[in-house]
Amino acid sequence: MKRALFLFLFLILLTAQQAKAQSFAGGALLGFNASQVSGDNLGGYDKAGISGGFFVSKPINEKSELEMRITYSAKGSRDVPNFEKGKYTAYYLKLNYVEVPLLYRYKFKMVWLMAGLSGGYLISSSIANESGPFPENSDGNRPFKKYEVCTQLGVALPFADHWEAELKSADTFALLPVRPHASGANFRLNFGQLNSVLAFSLKYRF
Repeated sequence: MKRALFLFLFLILLTAQQAKAQSFAGGALLGFNASQVSGDNLGGYDKAGISGGFFVSKPINEKSELEMRITYSAKGSRDVPNFEKGKYTAYYLKLNYVEVPLLYRYKFKMVWLMAGLSGGYLISSSIANESGPFPENSDGNRPFKKYEVCTQLGVALPFADHWEAELKSADTFALLPVRPHASGANFRLNFGQLNSVLAFSLKYRF
């Protein structure tokens, strides 16, 4: 965990230095995620978490640019009891990643459209139900992979000098699941559990 945080801070400083040295544009973003994990028998983007980090961008022409980010992203899954309906079970899965997305952004009229890939490193995870943390080495607490690759699609709307509001989806690349199913079964492109995230961010360009 300490090593991952050190690497995160180092990459932030390196990104800022590169932006300054090469006259790239740069800035920061902060927001929240709504996430779910496929294969956990739950539906809906019910797990909320924070996201944020820094970016540098390099114009290609007047309408497009490449952007690299270094971000923290909280993902997972959540299901809470509903005593009024006689539901007493709960499920809490927390997955915390450091990510490096590389995005292509294209300006279409008043908005920016974006697409790209992201590499992520899992810095911590936890899983529990209404009785507390899952036992170690149980089927429900089998380990997650340390590395993740996500596809990312989004749209950003400039609304003031230096500011943008951004909505983005991020989904684990189907061929590289974050962990296998408990049964170990595979079906077509369903090789295991996947993260799905809807992220809303405010972005400030220095």
